[in-house]
Amino acid sequence: MKAKVQHIVLLLLFAGNMMSVAQDSRLMSRAVLDSLMSPRVMQGGDNVLRFENLQQDFGVIYETDSPLAVEYHFVNVSGKPVSITRITTNCGCTAAEIGDSLLSPGEKGVIRIKFNPRRRSGTVDTNTFVYTSLSSNAPVAKLTLLGNVIDNDEWNHLPCRMGMLKLKRKEVVFEPVKAGTNPQQRIPCANVGTVPLRLSSELKPSFVSFGTEPVEIASGEEGDIVITVNGDMLPPNAPRSFSVVVDGVKGRISDRTINVKLEK
Repeated sequence: MKAKVQHIVLLLLFAGNMMSVAQDSRLMSRAVLDSLMSPRVMQGGDNVLRFENLQQDFGVIYETDSPLAVEYHFVNVSGKPVSITRITTNCGCTAAEIGDSLLSPGEKGVIRIKFNPRRRSGTVDTNTFVYTSLSSNAPVAKLTLLGNVIDNDEWNHLPCRMGMLKLKRKEVVFEPVKAGTNPQQRIPCANVGTVPLRLSSELKPSFVSFGTEPVEIASGEEGDIVITVNGDMLPPNAPRSFSVVVDGVKGRISDRTINVKLEK
C-alpha cells in the first residue's frame, strides 16, 4: 500500500513538472512571437537612419479604395555606407518598397509603404521595421502607419437580406386593429442586384395586403415594402402572429419570410 502511495506521488510530481515545462514553453513561444511581431528598436537607431516622420496618418479611406502608398523619407547620418538588408511588417495589409538599398554617408532615401484597405475596415495601426547592415538583429526604425477604413456598403442601414433585396427588418408589429381601419407598416428596402425587382406575396392571411412603393424597385434603388391589415376583414379569432412570404426574390421560404404580430 505504501509503495502504491509513493508511486502515485511520483506520478503527480512528474505530471506537475511536465505542466510547468509546457507552460514555460508556451511563455517562451509567446515571447518569441512578440519579439518577431514587434521587435525592440536598436538603441541609437536614429543615429544610423534619421527619418523625417516615424509615424504617419492617412486619414479616412474606404474599404473599396485602391491601395495607397505612404512615403517615409530619411537620410543616412551614420557617417559610413549603410545597406538596408530587410524590411518587415506586422500586417499582411502592408508591403514595403525601397528604391536604393545601399546609401552613402549623407545620402537620402525613401521607403514606400503600400496599404491595401480591402477587408480591413476599422482602425489601422500597423508597424514596419527597418534593418540595416549595422543592425542585423534589431531594427533601426519602426515606421507606424495609422488611419481609419470605412466599410462603404451604402446599404449598411439595411441589415437583413432576401436574395438581392436588403431590408431594414423582417418583423413588423401592429397596434390593436379596429374595424374600419387599415393600418400599415412599412419596411425600408433596397434592390442591390442588377435587375429590377417586382415583389408580391401569395402566402399570407386574406385580411393582409402586400405591396411595394414603387411597384418596381430598380437596380440600386430604395423603396418600401408596405403591409396593410384590413380591420373589416380581420376575424375575431385571427392569429396574433403569422408570416408573410415574399415572392420575386430568390431564397428558401424561411429566408423570404416577414413575421407579423398583432397586439391585442
